[in-house]
Amino acid sequence: MLRFITDLEMIGNVTRRLLVVPVITSLLLLGAISPSFATVNFSATLPLAGNPINPTYDFEKSFYIDYPAGSKLQNILQDKNVTVAFTDNSTNDPVIKTFMDQINTDIATNEHSSAVMTNLVVDYQLAVNGYSDHASFDYKIVLTPTVTGYVLNQASGDIPETFDASWMAFNASSPVTITSPYGSIEINYPIDSIQSQLPDLYNALKGTDAYGVFQYPNLMDATGLFSQQPLDKWDSLFDPAYTLSETAGYGYQGQKVAVTTFSSGVSNAFSGTLQVNNVDEDFTGSDGVKYHISTREQANAGTINVEGHANPNQVQGGWTFATSAQAAAGVSNATAFGTSTMMVYGMAGFAGVIAVGIFWWSNRKMKEVIKEIDTGPIQYEERHHWADKFDGAPSDVTSTGNQPSNPDDRPKRSAI
Repeated sequence: MLRFITDLEMIGNVTRRLLVVPVITSLLLLGAISPSFATVNFSATLPLAGNPINPTYDFEKSFYIDYPAGSKLQNILQDKNVTVAFTDNSTNDPVIKTFMDQINTDIATNEHSSAVMTNLVVDYQLAVNGYSDHASFDYKIVLTPTVTGYVLNQASGDIPETFDASWMAFNASSPVTITSPYGSIEINYPIDSIQSQLPDLYNALKGTDAYGVFQYPNLMDATGLFSQQPLDKWDSLFDPAYTLSETAGYGYQGQKVAVTTFSSGVSNAFSGTLQVNNVDEDFTGSDGVKYHISTREQANAGTINVEGHANPNQVQGGWTFATSAQAAAGVSNATAFGTSTMMVYGMAGFAGVIAVGIFWWSNRKMKEVIKEIDTGPIQYEERHHWADKFDGAPSDVTSTGNQPSNPDDRPKRSAI
């Protein structure tokens, strides 16, 4: 019994549907939680108790230089592997203390915030890797301050508690030179670390367009958190049973509390398209050779967990959160944009039901186009020379071995 697929085109369509279904399902399940690597990646938790907090600022930027074989930059960078990494804080290093004071000045003057950083930990890393045709320069600075004074007013009766959020978007525009195990390193402007760690490269780039790319701008600028995507455009979700296990030091001991989570960094219909300013251009080196430089960065991203049912507000140009320990009457279990938590869970379950239904329907359709055809027993015929049988009649081949002259004659296929 032989089985034949009688409609290959329909099978192909079903196969394509089977491939599309998991892709759509993945987008439904992962689209909202896909990680986003950013110029600054901010994370903070704001408790109702108003305790000192330790948010993190992760600043990252990468540069790439492409060079031809035999060029000056290839000779300098090929097989070059340099890693500079150190950690220091404002308690031990007066320079970092001065840097922290500069940030506090910017927060008070430009952001009009009463929040204050009382301690600052700096983690710095520069990785340079040279290959046969290009080199990469990866910068990463993580700032972990201790912040106080972010509570503008305590909750009282029907009046919600108000958190100041303007302090989050500071700009550190001044050079920051730290004495490290690698010597004095300026960490805020990429060109200065090249000057101290790779002087030959610095001299080769000086006076070129690539020098300006490394020189500008400063790395520690968090103003894009709100200027690129206003706080009221951030995605938000209210969870009435959130567990703050990481805040045991604040006295919560991991019990369940209501929390509103705000996140940004992903383009969508509500927030719009997020823009980045990547560089991708040619430049001529001091040796007269043409090179190429590019930078890679993503949109700024942030995650803020605010205890209680919170909503963002803008007051005199600055951003705040108004939050209540319990959800306001009539909007219990609701997100900041009015969609209930149960509805969100229901939508996710409904998407799963649709995916299962599509799989079932596609499998059924595929089975419908598979048919069995009874061809009877397989027949074989005795093998003959091709000239011995031609359309069932003896051939006209002569003793000279010439083939048949009729062009429509075709030999039958025989089994061996």
